[in-house]
Amino acid sequence: MRLPLEGLFLHLVRSGFPLSVRDYEDALAALRLGYGTLTRARLQWLCETLWAHSDAERIHLARLFRDLPRPTQEAIRAMTHTPQPEASASPAAVGAGRAKPAGDGQQEPAPTPVVEFAAAAEAGGIGLPQAVIPPELLQPHVLTPRPAVGLRQMIVTWRRFRLARRSGPKVELDIDATIGEKCRCGTLTEPVLVPARRNQARLLVLFDASPSMTPWRGTGAVVADSLGRSQLGHVAIYYFDNDPVDGLFESAGLMRPQSLRDVALEHPGCALLVIGDAGAARGRSDRERIRSTRRFVALAQDAGWWPIAWLNPMPQQRWASGSAARIAAIPGIAMFEFTEDGLVLAVDHLRGKGRH
Repeated sequence: MRLPLEGLFLHLVRSGFPLSVRDYEDALAALRLGYGTLTRARLQWLCETLWAHSDAERIHLARLFRDLPRPTQEAIRAMTHTPQPEASASPAAVGAGRAKPAGDGQQEPAPTPVVEFAAAAEAGGIGLPQAVIPPELLQPHVLTPRPAVGLRQMIVTWRRFRLARRSGPKVELDIDATIGEKCRCGTLTEPVLVPARRNQARLLVLFDASPSMTPWRGTGAVVADSLGRSQLGHVAIYYFDNDPVDGLFESAGLMRPQSLRDVALEHPGCALLVIGDAGAARGRSDRERIRSTRRFVALAQDAGWWPIAWLNPMPQQRWASGSAARIAAIPGIAMFEFTEDGLVLAVDHLRGKGRH
């Protein structure tokens, strides 16, 4: 059975809308409360209110509703479980539609669709049977690699990281200041305007591109893509080879090296997110790596990169067998497992609302 709005939600997700399962659950909860029901215009208003976060997304959603075909009477009856009105039929038609009696006087049951096998169409080659499967029994299969967290979920989570401050040209009306100016002067020559609130959150991401992180190389590309759509005030991503103290790189192929000092001068005052296995992939404890990470934390604090969150793609139960557990215990680092929930916890920590 298909859920309400399931087809619309999946179509929007495939077309690039940064929607998550939570957004879909919010829409279902609103429908249960009676919002967006009875008319198509109300449903469009509900979807725009919950799912559209920009003018382009609202235009895309409005165009989709305009082009969406209206359901037929048969589809409406199927969705509402309304019986089809009986139509007059001729005796010949009734007799043709009546089931033939079986040998024992009982009607034969309707055939059940099954998976059958047909012989090979050509004589050449090995004579293996070919499965003939009814279309209704086909199920989709995922044959492409999946990142630790999907692109849309990353975009949605980055948008949780907000630091709204007024900046730029004065375009919004300050009602209180305008009223105060009117009371003070008796006449108002012009309204008092203030800059609009904009997201000024600053984020710096360091991704481990060493050989131990090869299984998650595709995740690094997804992270870089999602950051470009995050709508943060300032964002940058650099890569390192096991140890960020040794230097950072501008590409995942560890090309175009940059020193920590130069990166700190270019991106001051950023929250810092490190993504790496912290030695958990190899499963051994490296004292030198732990000491080097302590030194990196001190350098990061001097550069104004604070707070620091660390996402580890290895399962948390694997941290204890290597350096990861010791690195996670370094003061100033909050390490989380790189899952959807772990990403949310890491962003909440960067917002100053985490458990560390």
